[in-house]
Amino acid sequence: MRNRPRVHDGAEYLRLVAPQERCPFCSERLTICETQERYVQTLRKLIHVVSKGKRCDEPACGHDALRYRSPEVGRLVLKAHEFGRDVVIWCGDQYIREQVSTPRIHKRLVTEFRVPISERSVGNQVEDYVALCECVAGDTGRLRERLRRQGGIVLCVDGVHFDEASPVLYVQRDAISNEVLYAERRLARRKEDLVPMLRRSAELAAEIGVPILGIVSDKERSLVPAIAEVFAGIPHQYCQTHFLGNVVKPLKEDDQELARGAKETVLELRKLQRTIERRFPEVVVGPCAGEVTGQIDDAAGTRAHAEATLAEARVAAALVRAGTTAGVVSGRPITDPPGYKRVQRLHEVRAAVEQAAKKKGLQRTAGH
Repeated sequence: MRNRPRVHDGAEYLRLVAPQERCPFCSERLTICETQERYVQTLRKLIHVVSKGKRCDEPACGHDALRYRSPEVGRLVLKAHEFGRDVVIWCGDQYIREQVSTPRIHKRLVTEFRVPISERSVGNQVEDYVALCECVAGDTGRLRERLRRQGGIVLCVDGVHFDEASPVLYVQRDAISNEVLYAERRLARRKEDLVPMLRRSAELAAEIGVPILGIVSDKERSLVPAIAEVFAGIPHQYCQTHFLGNVVKPLKEDDQELARGAKETVLELRKLQRTIERRFPEVVVGPCAGEVTGQIDDAAGTRAHAEATLAEARVAAALVRAGTTAGVVSGRPITDPPGYKRVQRLHEVRAAVEQAAKKKGLQRTAGH
């Protein structure tokens, strides 16, 4: 059985799907073949990352062993790590540039950033940072052989920094294998400074004889023209997460207002749920209709009337529970805002209530 990650309350949900739609070798549509879940702790928040990988299922293609994954996963966290890249860079920068000791770094992480981390793990982050800054993974025989077998490279280039004063760590990574090729710190970020860095990946691809299938990056002012010069004629795609994040910004306030309205509805529904449970304890216990006795039977007068009343109470309780669930469920950012999702599901519950009321012959009360 596959081990599932532990559930952490308050984690932000992030679903990432490989952006490739078709196989670069045979042009057939790719299908989702794997789901990977993990919790990533950044300097600001805990994120529940669910990534969907794809592959080509066309037998004649012969590349069914390749896995296509979202480049945003590698941008957020290093392979097999639980702390985000911003934590790694911050720890390394404090230790090397600021000459801060490991215990002091650990204390600042816990007190200032509220990051749950041990002192030993802080030392691991520093070691990872040093390895990134001296990264020569592209020169190893193991990685070269892997890139040669997969037949191509989808290069992701991104600069990571936590403030405007520190040097930026630029990481070049292959999205297919999820392996880091090169990483360099750059204090100067002009086009002329980034071109030599990018040429390392171009030269690596030429040496091992595999094509660079595409480039993924953000719209950094100097990075875009540097990529155009080094990788002329190769498809260049901007980061979809950045784009969608910018698109959704104007809707954020309205979505929060919808979420507040849904929360008020849930509070009213919970009051109604408590009322139903007090008047009809059998709804909570859940006996069969033939076992109904006692208070409801005496109040209704006849057994048939009691059974009908209890059945209606169960339907009402089920609708109330559906409403409370619909009002708290979250959507999937960025394209499915949580507030809108809650209101949308509450409307579906309301439609079910109105349909039940019509069958019963009841009139809808204004405002309800």
